[in-house]
Formats: sequence, C-alpha cells, structure tokens
Amino acid sequence: MSQRYYSNIYWHFTGSPEGVDWSQARCPKDITEQGPVLDNEKAAETLKLILDSSMLKATCVEKISETHKTDKFCCVTDIPFKDLPSHSPYYGKVAIGFKAEAIHSHFVPVLYIPEQNLPAVSKLVPNRQLQVMAGKTIGCSGGFQETQAMKLMAQASANKEEIKEIDEQEIGGFYSNFVKITDFDTDAESSYYREREWRGIGDFNFDYINIDAVVWPEVVLPSIREKLNELCVSHVNVISWEFIENA
Repeated sequence: MSQRYYSNIYWHFTGSPEGVDWSQARCPKDITEQGPVLDNEKAAETLKLILDSSMLKATCVEKISETHKTDKFCCVTDIPFKDLPSHSPYYGKVAIGFKAEAIHSHFVPVLYIPEQNLPAVSKLVPNRQLQVMAGKTIGCSGGFQETQAMKLMAQASANKEEIKEIDEQEIGGFYSNFVKITDFDTDAESSYYREREWRGIGDFNFDYINIDAVVWPEVVLPSIREKLNELCVSHVNVISWEFIENA
C-alpha cells in the first residue's frame, strides 16, 4: 500500500478559541494569539450541539482583500488520521469525521494563495456581468454547474462587448469563496497550507449515516457516548484522543 497524504474521512474540529476573528487570521499561530482553544468539556458540548442539530453551521468569514470577504462557510479537513494531533493546538481535541461521499457533494478544497499573488487570482474570477447573465438563465445557487455554465457563456457569447475586462484588483464571485490567503512557510505555525481544508458555503445539513467516526479525550467519553446512545447512533467509530497520540 502506498503512503497516503490524505484521508477518506473528513474531520471537523470543535475546539477553536471562542470569538476568533477568522478574517484576521492568516496562519495557525494567528488563531492561538486570539485566545486559547476550548477545554475538552466545552468542545464536547459543541460536538453534542452539532449532533443534535445534524448541522455544521456556516459561521466563518475570511478576508480575501481589504475590500472583499468570503461568504459564510463551514469547513473540514482531509489530513490523515495519524496527523490529527497536529490540529489540536489550534482546534482542540474533539472532532467529528464524515464519510467522503457526503463531503464531496457540498465542499470544495480551498486554494492557498499568498497575498502578493491576488492580482493573478483575480483573472480566474468569473466576470460579474456573466454572473448576472448566468443567474437569469440557470439560477443563482453558486454551485459547480453554474460556474461551468458561466465559462461556457463566456466562450460562446456572440456579443463580445457584453464581456468586460475584469479589474486586476477585483476579487469576487464563486472562486473567491474558496481562496485562502496564507504565506507558504516551512514553519508549520506560519502557513495554513498543511491543513488541507475543504470548505462549504452555507450550512451543511447531514444525516447520521454520513458520520464515520468521532474522536475525543477519554475524560469526555462518557458524556458523548450518552449523546450517541440518546440519538440511537450506533454505527459510528468511537476513538479516544489518547489512542491517536499513542498509535
């Protein structure tokens, strides 16, 4: 078997520091500078709320430029199981793992871009006038199919005057929601690149069958087991954080 650098389980951690302004964070150490991760009990309570609602709420917003921010999103990571501890200093030690099929239908891997490269990225953004044209034709849900339709409309448009040049400093449209600004650095705390984030715009509603595993420290194991039993969720793999660290 070849070495895997990704996981087929997509993890969402619940221990991020309270009140983080994600628009001001450009690397992991910016997160912890805004406050400590939640203690295990609080992170477990967040996980139980997610289980009760069957939803990951889209609460995060990130800054792309001084004039543009992403829409609200929720996120998961496909880092390998053995590397989960590398997330804990910034996102805690409690996480829920989703099956790949459920994530692929709602989430998209982010594109990591250093800030100085933003002008080049703007050339990839769909023209706003084409977005309006596409919206009138196929709706405005912002999904992958709509994006492809915009490309086709740009290629097939008979009236070239309708397609205006994109300003080099303009960052907007579908693609910008999946751009994550961070420098590339050999220091793990100074770059988001190693986090392998997948992002979903808007809330993610899931069925319990979409859950593959949950991980947490042994100290909160009884309370989360009780929640899973209450919800009659018996198929989920239950893994202690201590097992991951010692494996």
